[in-house]
Amino acid sequence: MEIKLIIFDCYGVCLNQGYPNTSKFLAKKYGLKWQTVQKVIYNKYFNQAALKKISQNTAWQKAIKELGLPLSVEQLKRFHYGLMKTNPKILDLARKLKEHYVIALLSKNTREQFRDANRKFPVLKQVFGKNLINTWEHGLPKASEETINFLCKKFRVKPSEILYFDDQADNLKIPKLMGVQTVLYKNFSQFQRELKKLCLI
Repeated sequence: MEIKLIIFDCYGVCLNQGYPNTSKFLAKKYGLKWQTVQKVIYNKYFNQAALKKISQNTAWQKAIKELGLPLSVEQLKRFHYGLMKTNPKILDLARKLKEHYVIALLSKNTREQFRDANRKFPVLKQVFGKNLINTWEHGLPKASEETINFLCKKFRVKPSEILYFDDQADNLKIPKLMGVQTVLYKNFSQFQRELKKLCLI
């Protein structure tokens, strides 16, 4: 089946890993295990915020309290956003792919975090234009049948006409079962090889 839509994950593909990097930084600074920090900040509280169960600010506050961090919310946010970087090789390749395919960026950030990331990195909008999809805005869990159906309807494609790259295997399980062509992103060289196998570059 011909590929018509290529989905790029935001954190871990177009940007470096957001919460893992923050967790490792905080763990080193305050003598904690980074996996513990990750479980609290990301798995426990950010995921609640991403599903609109709590606000983003509340997620930061609860994480700080539970981990006993000597930080304010603003200080933690400065660390978090200060560690973020773009993946210029991926974005350059996305520009080339856009000449022949529809491309989109997929994220599950809260509105606040998605807005802040786009302000910090205007290149995301320059590359993906209006196709910046934040599942929070639509009340959808990212790795879900509902999200794939939403994308199919929005871009008028079938699941088998979608190629989806993500750095987290769990995010690819349901799309793959639905017929989406999926690739677990590991690094740029591997990304290029996968695209060549599919005759996309």
